[in-house]
Amino acid sequence: MSIAGSLHGRTSHTPASVRSGGRLDWAGQPDVFKKYPASFARLSLAELPELRRLLFLCAGLTARRVYGETVWFLRANPSAGALYPCELYVQARGVAGLADGIYHYEPGGERLCLLHGLGEGDGLESCCEDNSRLEGLVLLVSAIYYRSSWKYRDRALRYCLLDSGHLLGGIEAAALCRQEEYAILCRIDRQRLRHCFGFGDQEHAMAMVVLGRRGRERISRLAMELPFVSGTGTFTANPFIEEALRQIGRPVHCRPAGAEIRYPFATQTLEEAITRRRSIRAFSRAPLLRHEFETVLATAAMAAAMDCDEPVRILAVVNRVAGMAPGVYADGRCLAAGDFSAMARYLCLEQDLGGDSGATLFLTGGPDNYLPLLLKAGLMGQRIYLAATGLGFGCSGIGAFYDQEAAAFLDTDDLVLYALAVGR
Repeated sequence: MSIAGSLHGRTSHTPASVRSGGRLDWAGQPDVFKKYPASFARLSLAELPELRRLLFLCAGLTARRVYGETVWFLRANPSAGALYPCELYVQARGVAGLADGIYHYEPGGERLCLLHGLGEGDGLESCCEDNSRLEGLVLLVSAIYYRSSWKYRDRALRYCLLDSGHLLGGIEAAALCRQEEYAILCRIDRQRLRHCFGFGDQEHAMAMVVLGRRGRERISRLAMELPFVSGTGTFTANPFIEEALRQIGRPVHCRPAGAEIRYPFATQTLEEAITRRRSIRAFSRAPLLRHEFETVLATAAMAAAMDCDEPVRILAVVNRVAGMAPGVYADGRCLAAGDFSAMARYLCLEQDLGGDSGATLFLTGGPDNYLPLLLKAGLMGQRIYLAATGLGFGCSGIGAFYDQEAAAFLDTDDLVLYALAVGR
C-alpha cells in the first residue's frame, strides 16, 4: 500500500469510530492567532491599501460572531470546525512603500510583523527549485496542526492539508481580483524553512505562492534563524501527524500545470463572494438550475497553476437539479440513475446537508503525492464555495464522511478526499 493509502486508511471514519469519540479538553483549547513578541516591529497595512486588500482577500477576517462570552472570527477561507490551523507569511521585494523583508500577516489588526530584513542574495526563493530572484511577493502557507488535532485527532492531518488548500484557493482568487500572475509551489525545502522560521515540530510549511516577476539573479541562502514562537498557547504533540507530514513532504514525479481558472462572473462579484462566503447550515430543498450546477463543476475542474498538479475527479450525487435525473454523475455522464439522497446523507455522517442539497460532490484522487493531492482538493473546494456564492446559492464543505462506504458506493478505487454539498 502507498504512503497516501496508508495515511488515508489510518484517518478513515467508520460508524463505530465516529461514535467512539471522547470529550474535548476545553482547558487545552488552542489559540487561533499566532502572535510574535512585541519586540518585533509592526507595520499597519492602512498605509499600503493595495497590499492590504490583496491580503484581506487571501486570508482576512470577514465576520465576527459572539457566543456567550466567546468571540469567533470567520475568515475569507473555510476551515474545518472554524479552527483555522493556517498561517500566512509574506516576503516582499521591490514593493513600493515596504522594506524588503519577510513578514508575518496579522489578520486581526491588518498588520505585517517584520521577521527578517532581506540581505543581498537572501530570500525564500532559496527554498524553491527555481531560485531566481522574484520582484514582488512570495507567500508561505503553513499549518499549526494542534489547532485542528485538539478536536479531530489523527484526522486533523487531512484538515490541515484541506484548509491549506482552501487558503491557496483564496490566494488564487485574490490574485485574479488584483490581476496578478501567480504560481503555487509544492516542491519546496521544508526542512530549511522549518529551521529558519523556528517552527519546530508544531508548525509545518505547506506551500508557497509567488506573485511577481522573476529575474536572472539566483538567491542561494535564507539568512534567518527565528526563535520558536507558539501559535497555540497550549500544545499536545501528535507523533502520527508529525511523522506523516515528514513522509509526504517531498512530492515526486510531479506534473506542472498552467492556470486556466476563470470565475463565471465579474471581478467585483468575485470580491463580494470572497467576503460573503459562509458554510451554509441547512438547505431548503429548492432545486438548482442545470447551468448553475454545471458552472460550479467547470469552475472547480479548471487547471491550477501548481508545480505538482495532481488529478482530482468530481463524482456528483445529483439530488435536486432542474433538468437532470437524480443519480451519480461524473465527467458529464450519468453513472447510476436513482434517488440517492438518503445514501448521500448517510455517507456524510448522517448529516442532513448531504441529502437536502441540490448536489453533493465527492472529490477523489489517486494514491500518489498525498500533500499536493489534498492541497488541490482544498483549492477546488474554495473554488466551489466562491462559485456557488457568486451565483447566488450556498455550499458546505464536509471533510468528515464514511470513507470506505463512500468509495464503495461511488464504485471507485481512488481515495475519497473531500465532500461538498451545494444548493439553496
